[in-house]
Amino acid sequence: MKKLLPWLRNLTLISICLFMALMYIGLGRDYLFDWDEGIYATIGHEMRQSKDYLIPTWNSDLWLEKPPAIGWVTALGIALAGENELGVRLIMPLLAGLTLYAIFRIGEKLGGTLMGASSAAMLGFFNLFLSRARTVNTDGMLLAAIAWVSWLLLAGSSPWLVGLVMGLAVMAKGASGILAILIALPLLWHKSPRYLKFVTISFLLTIVPWHLYAYLIHGQSFITPYLLEQVIRRATVPIEFHLESRWFYFNFLYKDLGIGIILVALLSFFLMLRKWVIGRKLDNLTHIIWWVGLPLLLFTLAKTRLSWYILPIYPGIALAIGYGLSYFALEKKSKTVVSILVIGMLAQMLWHGYQYIDVGRPTGPLPDTLQVAKSLSNYPGQTLAMLVSPNERVAEAILPESQTISSSFRYGGAPSVVWYSHKNLIYYYNYDKFMIEADSNPSITGIIITLDDVTKVPPGFKQVFASGRYLGFVREAVYAYR
Repeated sequence: MKKLLPWLRNLTLISICLFMALMYIGLGRDYLFDWDEGIYATIGHEMRQSKDYLIPTWNSDLWLEKPPAIGWVTALGIALAGENELGVRLIMPLLAGLTLYAIFRIGEKLGGTLMGASSAAMLGFFNLFLSRARTVNTDGMLLAAIAWVSWLLLAGSSPWLVGLVMGLAVMAKGASGILAILIALPLLWHKSPRYLKFVTISFLLTIVPWHLYAYLIHGQSFITPYLLEQVIRRATVPIEFHLESRWFYFNFLYKDLGIGIILVALLSFFLMLRKWVIGRKLDNLTHIIWWVGLPLLLFTLAKTRLSWYILPIYPGIALAIGYGLSYFALEKKSKTVVSILVIGMLAQMLWHGYQYIDVGRPTGPLPDTLQVAKSLSNYPGQTLAMLVSPNERVAEAILPESQTISSSFRYGGAPSVVWYSHKNLIYYYNYDKFMIEADSNPSITGIIITLDDVTKVPPGFKQVFASGRYLGFVREAVYAYR
């Protein structure tokens, strides 16, 4: 019997709200991290500048690696909080809170309030989830969509709403957003054909217009980066030096979660499988096993492996642990003990979140490249040239062509420079070409270069800033004008 405890439900909802509030503390304190934050911030900024919210651009060039939802999120945050780090990240803690709420409701639906509360507490405790809650990224958006698709299906919500949220998963993460549908398959299995028809129509109405528009306008320029490279190539080739072992995600989970959490999760999976075997009937609890097993299998088989790709299984792990705890709360005495434990878990979630954000830590200095970029933003002109660091040039030289995609060296190893300079960047890997074009192209009004390459600065430029091993130059005419 699923025990519903109104007092614990209210406490959990308060804890989720407090968690979101914590995530906003110091949210704009740190500079934007390369790569994703610098890229997504610029996309949102350029959407607002161009008023084109359908086709994203980065550095004033077409950017079709993902659909425009990430740009909508950053553009909205910038509109509400300004052109700063807080504005760029503004929506992410809200999405994290919505994810926790959906996991709580899923757990409560499957096993009672104790399961729901402990599941939400566990998810909010995980470091990978915390990191995605405070940085602008598509993974947190996808996670919220996955959780809400499952919750809406369990709650018997309108198929139109379910299809819409499935579509938003794709609009956030591209073809990878199909994972929201794959994870929900056990819940879709017993739905009526009429219900599935309306889910499908709603899903297609959400994703087809933009994808069709992007294809008709840009053709192969859309298909190549969006599907062939970001999905198929990443799945089949270890691109950009990502040569991690087949067991990469298992090792990461061991290090990130710890042996204690893993053992409790494994025990919980055993209890769910035992219930399934004894009952000889699939129920909604098998959805949790599927939620963890399917993405883990898919990402393990994929050739390109990054630690945050595995984030979608974290809610499933949290739900499994929540089920394991609620399993031992059948009697009144054990229920009291588990209830106290769950209250402690909610408190620990908040305390760990507080420690994670490190409230007392002062704002750290900008990296050298970004300090130079910010200094050059004070000078006239719209275009900077950056001769990328020697290390970045070596990486380009030795990376096999089979492991590259069209965007591999598009960002010059420092995409955030575009955001902090407020100018367009031309990244150079060939220093001969850099010297010729910086000298002959009058639209290039500034230069960013390393100390190792200072002899490659053409005449007519004046050094105006230095930080560490990075230097900033502007044309002498621009300097005099200022």
